[in-house]
Amino acid sequence: NSQSGKGGIGFILEQNYGYALPKMMREHFSYKVKSISDRKHSELKPDEILEIFEKFYMNRTKPVNVTEAHFEQKDGITATVTIDINGDTVEKTASGNGRLDAVSNAIKQCIGNKYVIEHYSEHSLTHGSNSDAIAYVGIRTKAGELAWGTGTDSDIIKSGIKALVSACNQMEEQEKKAD
Repeated sequence: NSQSGKGGIGFILEQNYGYALPKMMREHFSYKVKSISDRKHSELKPDEILEIFEKFYMNRTKPVNVTEAHFEQKDGITATVTIDINGDTVEKTASGNGRLDAVSNAIKQCIGNKYVIEHYSEHSLTHGSNSDAIAYVGIRTKAGELAWGTGTDSDIIKSGIKALVSACNQMEEQEKKAD
């Protein structure tokens, strides 16, 4: 199985680092790996694949970052969210059908209603109660593109928020390239 193939890079990340990428994310990531591998005219080592994965998808905080989120069970879930956007800090309150949806709605107040959450999954990276969690979020932009993000944290809620923020930042980067 080629390292740049969907199964190959997924296998490498899962076997070596414990990351079980969703199928659609493996496909998205395989194009990035193949492009970089083609430019280098060589196969990439597992640590190089991990570096690419972390750079493009994991815990990205620019231009958007959620620095704080507080939740209340009111109208579903209401979140009061502190968001850094392009160096400015704002506080937004939004409701949703769950914590991630409420945070997403707060982010949309800052960047516009430009996406819908299409995928969410999570798993622990090791065994035991002190394991870090990783979350994967795929968002579908109004242009029909998928943007992916991952987040890691010891708190599964925070890892999901970090994944959502990373996906939003991936979306913002894709939009800049399209302009």
